[in-house]
Amino acid sequence: MGEIKTLLLTTDFSETSSAAVPLALELVRKLGARLIVAHVHEDRLPPFVVEYGQTGFTEILDRQREQAVEMLTEMGRDLGNDVEVTVADGIAHLEIVRIAEERQVDMIVMATHGRGFISHALMGSTTERVLRRAPCPVLVVRDAPAEVS
Repeated sequence: MGEIKTLLLTTDFSETSSAAVPLALELVRKLGARLIVAHVHEDRLPPFVVEYGQTGFTEILDRQREQAVEMLTEMGRDLGNDVEVTVADGIAHLEIVRIAEERQVDMIVMATHGRGFISHALMGSTTERVLRRAPCPVLVVRDAPAEVS
């Protein structure tokens, strides 16, 4: 692994994704790296929302995207002046990999849920998909261990 000049921190604005922020900031500080914070706006809604919703599909997606841009802009301000923020539209793992490739990112930092086996097997994982496709190392921060029941 070469020198780390650019880090990509992903967020979905959840408590889980916020677990990766302190580590990413520490790495940026220690390495003197540039930080890009990215959010992927999934441009799809559950079928019942589209079928039964009173508001149009496009209006809902547009409002969600506007909120994401506002939240990410505020997050960028809170993290510091040199932070670049970007909101992409599409499928999370594909867009994260695309951003990493286009911006020549040296490391991706992202959080993952500490889900159990069944949940993971049924739902899959954006993190796992990024790990398989990423053009650079991926540092995964786990929010909490899964409970055994």
